[in-house]
Amino acid sequence: MRYLRLYLSFLKINIQKALAYRNNFLFGLGITALESTAVFMTVSVLFNHVPDIKGWSYPDMLVLTGIFMLTNSISWLLFRASVEQIDQLISRGDFDYYLVKPISSQFLVSVSRIDVEDSARGLVGFGLIGLGLVKAQHMPSLLGILGFVIAFFCAEAILYSLQLIIKTVSFRSIQGWGSNNIFYRLQDTSQFPLTIYRGFARLVYTAIVPMLFVTTVPAQLLLGKVSAVWILWAILAASGILLVARTI
Repeated sequence: MRYLRLYLSFLKINIQKALAYRNNFLFGLGITALESTAVFMTVSVLFNHVPDIKGWSYPDMLVLTGIFMLTNSISWLLFRASVEQIDQLISRGDFDYYLVKPISSQFLVSVSRIDVEDSARGLVGFGLIGLGLVKAQHMPSLLGILGFVIAFFCAEAILYSLQLIIKTVSFRSIQGWGSNNIFYRLQDTSQFPLTIYRGFARLVYTAIVPMLFVTTVPAQLLLGKVSAVWILWAILAASGILLVARTI
């Protein structure tokens, strides 16, 4: 509860900072929403030429794309903006500020900065998920919704762990900012169903870097296309990579 209160305090402070420049905040929301809409248009154009992508229909892809946007948005609201600036804190000598506080320095450096403007992407994501379910004429079961929620938070844990692992290069190199692009490209792989990958790439994105559980599995659970046992696999994958990130 102590950590939850601290996070909510940081969230409140960051919202106040954003609203101090209200026009800039509203402009940021609009730009983010337009960017997300462009992704939706890309998917729509693609399905004007193909009936499905490796068994994923247009409604299925709308759900997947919506989840991709939602995971992206929530990651900015939880940790992404803070973890991204670790290299700057180290190069400026400001990281010591976090080490002397009477609380986990990992937690503090992970939540102190929150980009609330990115909430617009989450709203577009919710809309695409709903549109996809309507077009698929599918009403998720209670178990499917519960499984999706659990898998979704597992996805956030996986994204957090991956970003934190990658950003640890900042402790050895002043070029740590370049590691942000590596994380972006990894996350971009989850914009499409992981079933499109074959061979070594599929092994990497399922067993080594578990991107399979970021959007593909949550979407399949919501659409009722996989069994509930995948919830357990998602929990194990998230727990395993969190442990690796914490150890590093």
